[in-house]
Amino acid sequence: MDTLDRYLIKELVIYFLLVLVGISALAVGIDFLSKFWSSGASFSRAMELYLFKVPKAIQQFVPVAALMATLLVISTMARSNEVLALYAGGVSKIRLASTFIAAVATMSTVAFLLFDPLIPLFERRRLDLEAGKSPEAFTQLPLEGSRLGFWYRSHQMIYYVGAFYPQSNTLQGLDLYFLGPDFQVVKKIHADRARYFKGGWTLFKGTIVEYPLENPFPKSSSFSELKDIIPEKPSDFQTVEVEETTMRLRDLRKYIEKSSQYGVDTTAQSVAYHERVAHVFSPLIFVLLGLSFALNPLKNQSAAKGVGASFLLIFIYLILSKMSVSVGKGGRIPPLVAAWLPNMIFLSLASFKLVKKS
Repeated sequence: MDTLDRYLIKELVIYFLLVLVGISALAVGIDFLSKFWSSGASFSRAMELYLFKVPKAIQQFVPVAALMATLLVISTMARSNEVLALYAGGVSKIRLASTFIAAVATMSTVAFLLFDPLIPLFERRRLDLEAGKSPEAFTQLPLEGSRLGFWYRSHQMIYYVGAFYPQSNTLQGLDLYFLGPDFQVVKKIHADRARYFKGGWTLFKGTIVEYPLENPFPKSSSFSELKDIIPEKPSDFQTVEVEETTMRLRDLRKYIEKSSQYGVDTTAQSVAYHERVAHVFSPLIFVLLGLSFALNPLKNQSAAKGVGASFLLIFIYLILSKMSVSVGKGGRIPPLVAAWLPNMIFLSLASFKLVKKS
């Protein structure tokens, strides 16, 4: 790392921290002032609640702070003819851009490693406070209860459950399909209901239909009680309303993988997972966008024009991101595409402007 790199990184980090803290404090402060008077909570309780919102606010504004820090450093250097002197000394735009990209990539990685374990802790505490303050309005409690009409996969068995009632540990309207080595149905069990007690499930009043591989005709029989068929416990069927912000990225991935095996729809969680991954790379795209506006050696170029255009693009980016995520959670486009589409569009735009300027 030479003198130029140290100077650029120092200036970038200073502006980055100032902008990040300032914008985050402003956003949390405005939200606090707009909701505190109508919340009915005491000042100390409201302050405690909003303190737990600070890490999430800081993490959300990392891309914006990276963009603004880049614009401020380059525009300040341009006004004092430093950029012109660097170009005259043989320093290319690529050389300057590489320093900014490397520095922002490092800061984005550090921010992810810091906030990924920190935000879930603060979010859980915040939700606990909200639940204590207004239990009626708090809808993200785990293990909400009953489930109606769902499929479940268990090893070589797939079954449909008409209803699950956790209060009595009862399943209603069961259809169990047992699969052979080639995933063909070898046996089907229908039961009117099943109840869990003494460490196992007992099926009541149903029929068994077997499909022997060597015989084209199925065999049917009935039963009044049948035990030790379902290996799962009642907790495996309980509905869990997942609040993605209370889970680390790796925990969210494990939840998606496990739930997908059981036939649970995880579209919303998959979109949230890919959105968080894409957010780690957003600062790099915003920096490229800022460089495409600011890398100009002439000090009479208006920095305000570049800043204004950049904020307009940020506004468009946020709208596009919200729309893309909403469409993805609705199942219209794949979760990966929904999360990464805004990044890809703006990366293409930034790359085009940089190539055009060079």
